[in-house]
Amino acid sequence: MDKHPTESEATDTNPITLLDQFFAVLCLGCVAATGWFTFTLQPALENNNLLASRQMSPCVMDQDGYLKGELYGAIRKTLDWHGESMLCDGMSRPAGQGIRLVFSEHVDPGNPGLVLVIGVADAILGAPGQELEANVTIIDQVSGKFYSTQEQPRCWTQLTTQLRLTGTIEESWRLDGRLYCAGALAALTGPGSVTLNEIEYSSLMKPATE
Repeated sequence: MDKHPTESEATDTNPITLLDQFFAVLCLGCVAATGWFTFTLQPALENNNLLASRQMSPCVMDQDGYLKGELYGAIRKTLDWHGESMLCDGMSRPAGQGIRLVFSEHVDPGNPGLVLVIGVADAILGAPGQELEANVTIIDQVSGKFYSTQEQPRCWTQLTTQLRLTGTIEESWRLDGRLYCAGALAALTGPGSVTLNEIEYSSLMKPATE
């Protein structure tokens, strides 16, 4: 049985949108530049409709989603996020070129934590197994700091499973994979970096529709 919540259930139980996740840590006029998005607050509100158009849901599909691994450096933490205690979402990048996966540590908007974003420009739905370059961003919602590959060829991912989910209102997939980085992710502003180790993930993916 497909356990993924319906659109109405996701809205009722979780008022956090993707826009909230990304901009709760930003002040007006602050810029976050990564390989996937260069944001100022106002243009994002006006133009980035994909991020603002739907809610992030607890990470439950045909099975619990997850994010596992270790962070070292400016953030030292064991990642062991699972199912209903975390949020996850996946979407097509602009113009349908590749995918973007978003993982949020906590469901409660009053309990800020870490957000991890994985962007894979060359990913194709239904074609698992390839090792692909990935752009990665870590957002520390407590400190307001961003750590990113910044368009450098530093991280790669392998989508080990791509499962088309049945019984859902709109096209949905479960994407499982591994992520590894050959170097640390530098802070976008100021000193500091974060090293990722043995990252594994499972996320919902809903391709963008017209």
